[in-house]
Amino acid sequence: MDCYGRVYFLLRSLLFSLASCSAFAAGPRIAFILAEREYQTENTVPAFFESELKPLGFTASYVTAPREGAGRDDLKGLEKALAKADLLFVSVRRRAPKISQMKAIREWVEAGKPVIGIRTTNHAFHLRGKPAPQGHALWEEWDAKVLGGHYTNHHGNQKKTWFQFEPTAKGHPVLKGLQAAEEISSGGSLYKVLPLAKTTQIMAMGRAEGVEDKEPVAWINKPASGNRVFFTTLGHLDDFEKSEFRVLLLNAIHWALKRETPGKSQKPVPKKESRLPELKTPEDLEVELVLREPEIANPLYLHFDERERLWVVEYRQYPWPAGLRMVTHDKVYRNVYDPAYPPPPPHAHDSPFRGQDRISIHEDTNGDGSYDSHKVFLDGLNLATAALPGRGGVFVLNPPYLLFYADENGDDHPDSSTPRVLLSGFGLEDSHSIANNLRWGPDGWIYATHGSTVTANVVLHGSDNKPLPGFKPIHRMGQFAWRYHPETHRFEIFAEGGGNAFGVEIDAKGRVYSGHNGGDTRGFHYVQGGYYRKSFGKHGDLSNPYAFGHFPAMAHPKVKRFTHTFEIYEGVALPKRYHGKLFGTAPTLRYVVASDLQTHGSTFQTEDIDYPITIGDDPKDRWFSPVEIQTGPDGNLYVADFHARQVAHYVAYSQGLTDGDLGRIYRLKAKGSKSIELGTPFSPANLLETALRHPNRWHRETALRIVGDQKDAKRIPPLRKVLRKETGQPALQAFWALNLCGGFGKEVALQALEHDNPHVRRWTVRLLGDQGEVSQDTAQALYELAGKEPDSETRSQLAATARRLPPKDGLPILEQLARRGEDKEDPHLSMMIWWGFEHHAKDHDAIIKHFEKPESWDGVLQADDAPPQQNLMRRWALSGEQIDLEACARLLELAPNPEQKNRLLKGFEKAFEGRSLPPFPESLNQALLKARGNENVLLSLRGRDEAAITKALDLLKDNRTPLDLRIQITRVLGDVKADTAVPVLIELVQSGKQKALRQEAMLSLQKFTNQEIGAKVIEAWSNLPNELQQPAIHLLSSRPAWALALVEACKSNAIPRKKIDQETLAKLRLHKSPNLKDSIDKTFGSSLTRSETDLDRELARYRELASTGGGNPKVGESIYFGKAGCASCHVLFGKGGRIGPDLTPYDRSDLDAILLAIVRPNAEIREGYEHNLLTTKDGRILSGFKVEENPKVVILRGLDGQDHLVAREQIARFEPLKRSLMPDGLLSTLTPDELRNLFAYLASTTPPK
Repeated sequence: MDCYGRVYFLLRSLLFSLASCSAFAAGPRIAFILAEREYQTENTVPAFFESELKPLGFTASYVTAPREGAGRDDLKGLEKALAKADLLFVSVRRRAPKISQMKAIREWVEAGKPVIGIRTTNHAFHLRGKPAPQGHALWEEWDAKVLGGHYTNHHGNQKKTWFQFEPTAKGHPVLKGLQAAEEISSGGSLYKVLPLAKTTQIMAMGRAEGVEDKEPVAWINKPASGNRVFFTTLGHLDDFEKSEFRVLLLNAIHWALKRETPGKSQKPVPKKESRLPELKTPEDLEVELVLREPEIANPLYLHFDERERLWVVEYRQYPWPAGLRMVTHDKVYRNVYDPAYPPPPPHAHDSPFRGQDRISIHEDTNGDGSYDSHKVFLDGLNLATAALPGRGGVFVLNPPYLLFYADENGDDHPDSSTPRVLLSGFGLEDSHSIANNLRWGPDGWIYATHGSTVTANVVLHGSDNKPLPGFKPIHRMGQFAWRYHPETHRFEIFAEGGGNAFGVEIDAKGRVYSGHNGGDTRGFHYVQGGYYRKSFGKHGDLSNPYAFGHFPAMAHPKVKRFTHTFEIYEGVALPKRYHGKLFGTAPTLRYVVASDLQTHGSTFQTEDIDYPITIGDDPKDRWFSPVEIQTGPDGNLYVADFHARQVAHYVAYSQGLTDGDLGRIYRLKAKGSKSIELGTPFSPANLLETALRHPNRWHRETALRIVGDQKDAKRIPPLRKVLRKETGQPALQAFWALNLCGGFGKEVALQALEHDNPHVRRWTVRLLGDQGEVSQDTAQALYELAGKEPDSETRSQLAATARRLPPKDGLPILEQLARRGEDKEDPHLSMMIWWGFEHHAKDHDAIIKHFEKPESWDGVLQADDAPPQQNLMRRWALSGEQIDLEACARLLELAPNPEQKNRLLKGFEKAFEGRSLPPFPESLNQALLKARGNENVLLSLRGRDEAAITKALDLLKDNRTPLDLRIQITRVLGDVKADTAVPVLIELVQSGKQKALRQEAMLSLQKFTNQEIGAKVIEAWSNLPNELQQPAIHLLSSRPAWALALVEACKSNAIPRKKIDQETLAKLRLHKSPNLKDSIDKTFGSSLTRSETDLDRELARYRELASTGGGNPKVGESIYFGKAGCASCHVLFGKGGRIGPDLTPYDRSDLDAILLAIVRPNAEIREGYEHNLLTTKDGRILSGFKVEENPKVVILRGLDGQDHLVAREQIARFEPLKRSLMPDGLLSTLTPDELRNLFAYLASTTPPK
């Protein structure tokens, strides 16, 4: 019997067995069309059906045709099979069915019925341009119209291929039970199918050996006819042997039929072992496992409720939102999705938006310290990051939404599956940065954070779950701390900036903190209204362009990055040496660190004291990834282990460095301690005592939340009594409880402002500011307090509150604070006072009226080296609005003495750095003339006054003029483009005595277009010292004519070609000049881009070489500063250039990360060092990373290490480039020994001796 006869016999036997099996008659019926000659699907598909579908009750009809010869285009029995079928499954290659058969297929599709196709089906009814035989028909648009593909060819059978499930589709029912982590080999060639139709969603991508571009290998399509269509280019004989492919196909069939997908094969693969890491602790601590898979997976957030149960948010959907199609993404992990957001839950089981996240509750029912009861409060969530019980339900942070699930009877089942939508608009661009954490503040607000590479446009929703009409979205780009008040339904940005803020800590005094993803700190102390450092180039600017500064993270000795989040331990169960210490989780360094928290003026600084949890030496221990830490009811610390080799970015998923089924929670406790009975601390009889005096902060916080839930006014009198009598922590607890019960009013406030406890005074000031206005006698009390308050934190809060009050009340407070000489060195106070003034700057009349008082000029505190009035002058001038410029004039007129006038003029001049002066109102012209006379040459120069230009040039040429003034004059001459300055500037470049002045002259010359500048600088090359050669090259490469002259000079060896690095070559190629391109190609060769495959090979080669060890760190140090050229851009151990990131705080022992950064610098660009391209309207090109940006100017720092300031009005294009400033091929010139020595130096923890 030939092959075809055996197949026919097999099919007949199958049909007979199915017909006789009435038990399965009610199941879905599939019509299989099997007509191709290469992949034996006439065997593999029926076998798949028998093992995977028949046990689930499915039935089948098979339609086949001979591989070759007569009858190959006759799909006998097709119409009959389709008439009884629920789903059409097609495995066909280049056939032309009879007209009636094709009509049946078309009618099936037009009726919106489901279709599954595999392998060659995308060219099923296409004969490569040949017509159909008589009586037969083609459907050449089948691929595009039905499958949504664009098949053109394949990459050849000789190339090995692999496929990988698409991370962006994680959570889709078709991928249920499948992990995106690892590549899977395929037996077939890779098909060329791009571009896909817009109605498709990719389920898996494939790659072929030696081919740079990837191709989709599985996708779903929903064409206009409404069908559910699944197609995969997989289906080779070997593919059917792989459980992953079988599950994919099984899920797809269920999905197409709108049935719940099984997510597993009927022949399940044994679960892989999930090893416990070795965790080490100091002698006085021990760690024990309390929860692990399968009860939990990917724990992200922990919260204990008043029943001592542990709530866990399981971030199983990470990193891709379900149901959203990624349209594009950039190098800093910001993705653009279509649609931009999923709808709010609930999501049905077959909804594409249904995710895998869940909120679980775990309880120790017998008090033995083990969690033996497990339940799920919510599942099917799509990127949920926090769950906070309280106020009769649970607040759930599920970006882009803040939701509330009512649960009035506390039965752990939401009263409705449809939650109340409170807020929307939190960004989803990067799932390791989305809005996260919810913590109750002692004031009844809910506090949370928002990460760095997402954008927020937050709106409030009404009781109908729709956005409030007329509410203007609150927009922020990047990180901030925020808060929401559940009773008043208010949303506020609490503080702006920080690291990739992912975590919130609120200590016993009510201070707010978050961790950081950078080095040399443990995190940020957030004060109300503060602006904080962030990576401005990557995460956007501060929302206030007139902030004129920002706060750094808490000071800390040099340390590797980073502590993701932390808990300040304020319990009593751990040994005493840990009380009050900061416990930080470091997910990439795999440890928990304990740090001392020390006062630093009105803020804090930290210093590490120990490592309560570290890992063992086994490489598998490096999967320990602590991402969350909380104090439990027993006073011990609980640590959530996400358990992944790499948690930070999507690269983890493309390299198999995570497992969505794993996760652990550990308890860190005193060695030998036992679980204890905690009693009933939250009973009605004990609640207030717990809130006021319990030694464990968790108990006090939880009791306060319950007090806020109940809002019992009967508690007000006893609380007021405690507030009057107590001075320590109970007084502060009583004050908070009083507010939560509705007992905070004017009388209480006036008394509390005089309280002995500074934190009671601080919180009184805070709550008064939150009201937005105060009575006259309360405003007077705040004014008096500002003059006498001994506590710096309270003074800081006074500045924050003054900003929130009307100018008539806020400005006098700020004036008092500005006189407090003891705060001159405080890290926060000066800026806080300036931000208060700036907030009121639009009320010109109020500001001017305030400064009419002579004593208002007496402040001693300076923000950004300037008193508030100087910064006001700068702020109004920078705005450039006529009303603001007139306010400048009024302020100048009020200046009481020449010293104050000069300060105002300095602020005014600073506003116009890098740009010329606009037309001024006459009042300002007169005020400036009166204030400065003819003495201020720089300001006159910016006004393009001819006499001022002449005077400036004379000063510039005079060697007796102070160097700093000559540099400033040089800079301004370039800003105003004074043509008469060009010869003088060229002369300085050619023969100047001072290097700093010569370099400044080069920067200024870049702003002119004169063609002779390039020739003159090239003439001067031989006279330039080494440190001025690179600035000269940057000057020459900035304009097309000069760039051509530079390349020609290299061709003739007037300038050595080795001076032109890869980055400069890339910049030269950006100029739109054919002559220049030809000259570059002839001189340096054509531009070649290495494929990903080549780079991967290079990466593997260097990894193998570096892994052998044996390098000499001291020798490597000389290579770092010499041949490798690393030090020109990077600081290490305090030495090096400032162009790239400081390498000292990074984990340089991680060989894979270091090699990836060097060999493939574009794979991950460190925040703040993104490459930008700026083109001016007169043709100059600058490249570098953005140092600063405001409404008037942009400052770029180039590879020459110099800052280039460009007025916005001069910018034609300004855009980020998707590549790193670090050039490729840095290691290619090093010998194997040099490479080993360099890596030994990079891995050093201290400078080698």
